[in-house]
Amino acid sequence: MPELPELEILKSELNVHVVGRRVQEVIISEGKEDGCSVSGLKAAVEGAAILQVERRGKMLILHLDSGFSLLIHLMMVGQLLLSSLCDSERKDVRLILRFAGDELTLGQVALRFVRLVPTSELDELPELKKLGREPLSDDFTPEVLERVLTKRRGRLKSFLLNQSHIAGIGNTYADEILFRAGIAPTRGVSSLKGHEIERLHTSIVETLQQGLELGGSSEMAFVHLDGSKGSFQDHFRVKRRKGEPCFVCGAPIEKTALGGRGTYFCPQCQR
Repeated sequence: MPELPELEILKSELNVHVVGRRVQEVIISEGKEDGCSVSGLKAAVEGAAILQVERRGKMLILHLDSGFSLLIHLMMVGQLLLSSLCDSERKDVRLILRFAGDELTLGQVALRFVRLVPTSELDELPELKKLGREPLSDDFTPEVLERVLTKRRGRLKSFLLNQSHIAGIGNTYADEILFRAGIAPTRGVSSLKGHEIERLHTSIVETLQQGLELGGSSEMAFVHLDGSKGSFQDHFRVKRRKGEPCFVCGAPIEKTALGGRGTYFCPQCQR
């Protein structure tokens, strides 16, 4: 699933390539509406210009000058492609926003994960109101992380995946974050000491920044607007490396299941 770095990359690319452009036509693939809640989408979006593209957690939001905003969650394998940049095959296209000369396509994700909302009502949406701290914001400090951790229960990896605590981290980056921090994913949240919280904070920020610098992770289906892949997956330290030697200590990387999620870790380096 695309996580914070991948969505941040798409946000930046969309702001460069589609902001200011007017949608001439909206096309919803016949028979693929999937009971989506985008009735009236054509009326609200056709003829509207895109004012800004925002990311909140794992969602992209296209703000329109019609007074509406389009929320898109790419789920596991959704792709956004811009035809003027991309020669790749566009698979299972569900939604097309056609501009003068090219088009933005959304594929491989059901349209029920697209929502049309009056912009004035965005901040009242439950899925946005519940989002936790943005980990790459200036106000995400070790002290803030410590306050978020306070009185929380459960295992640390589950804490990282909970979007109401920290927004944008998913299964892939959580494993890499915890390895970099040297903390076992099975640790109880309440067991962390001060120096471990500082290490965890540093690891969250540095791992997400590395993901951005490497163009995101294309471990599954993520691509840029031009169809190109990121390379963060080529730098995994534990993810997808079960049985392979740890780059630090040489012990075999192990895999377990936590909360139904495959979890990779080094039994020696992570305590």
